[in-house]
Amino acid sequence: MIRAKNPVAFNKRDLITKNRMDSNDTDIFGLSPPMLALLIIIVLLILWGSYTWYYGGVTVPLPSYAIGFTGSQEGFLGGRIKFKETFGGVAHGAGTPSCLRTSSEGARLVDLFSNKTSRFQEGPDTLNELTILVGKLSCFKKDLVSPSFIVEATRKQPYTTTHDVEPIGETTGRCFSKTLSPRELSISLDKWNSRGEDLVKKLCTAYALNSKEVESAQQLFRAFMRDITDIARGACLQGDPMIAGKPGPRDAHPYEKPEAIEHGTYTGYY
Repeated sequence: MIRAKNPVAFNKRDLITKNRMDSNDTDIFGLSPPMLALLIIIVLLILWGSYTWYYGGVTVPLPSYAIGFTGSQEGFLGGRIKFKETFGGVAHGAGTPSCLRTSSEGARLVDLFSNKTSRFQEGPDTLNELTILVGKLSCFKKDLVSPSFIVEATRKQPYTTTHDVEPIGETTGRCFSKTLSPRELSISLDKWNSRGEDLVKKLCTAYALNSKEVESAQQLFRAFMRDITDIARGACLQGDPMIAGKPGPRDAHPYEKPEAIEHGTYTGYY
C-alpha cells in the first residue's frame, strides 16, 4: 500500500526555498542592506579621518617650550608635528671654528694661518683666540638667521673678557626680545672688531705673511665683521620681539639718556 504525500509539508518546504532564493537575490557580498549601509558609513569615516590626518590644516598649536618662540616654523599639523628642515650645519663638532659653515670668510681666515708655522711662541695661542672669536661670531650669526628664534648655537660659547661685554648667548637672547639698545650693540661690535683686528695683525707678524697675504687676511676679517654687523643690526634693532611676545610695561626695555646721544664716539677703554 502506497501512502499519499502530505501536501502541507510540501508547501512549507517550497516556502522556505523561495524565501532563501529571495534573500540571495537582495543580499550583496552576503550582507543585508542594513549591514551594507553601516559598512559604507564606516569606510567613509575612515577615509575622512585619513584625509584630515595627512592633509588637514593647522589645528592645535604646540606650547612655546615644545616649538620655540613666536615666529617658529614648527606646529601641529593634522595630528602630526611638522618641522621645517634646514641645512645650516651643526654648531659644534664639525671642525674649527665653531659654526664653520655659517661664514665662508671666517673659515678662510682661520685656514690662512692653520697650515703655517709660527716664528714666535705666542703664535698658536693667538691663533686659538682668533679661532674662538670667529667661531663665536659665526654662531651668533647662525642663531640670528635661524627661523626658530632659539638661543642654541651661542648657548655654549665661552665668555672671554677680552672679547665680550657679556656672554654672547645673553646678547642673542636680548636681540630676540628687543631689549638691546643701539649703543650696547655698537659697544659689543666695536670690541669684537678691535680685538679681531689686533689678533690678525699679531698673527700676520707671528706667521711671517707677505704683503699680499696680510692684505688678504685683513680683507677677510673686515668682510666677516661687515656681515656680522649688518645681520646683528637688522635682527637686534628692527622688528617685533621674537621671544616672550611684545614686552609689557614691567619688562626690561632698552634705555639711553637723551644727552648721551649728543656725545661723540667713546675712545677710551671699556
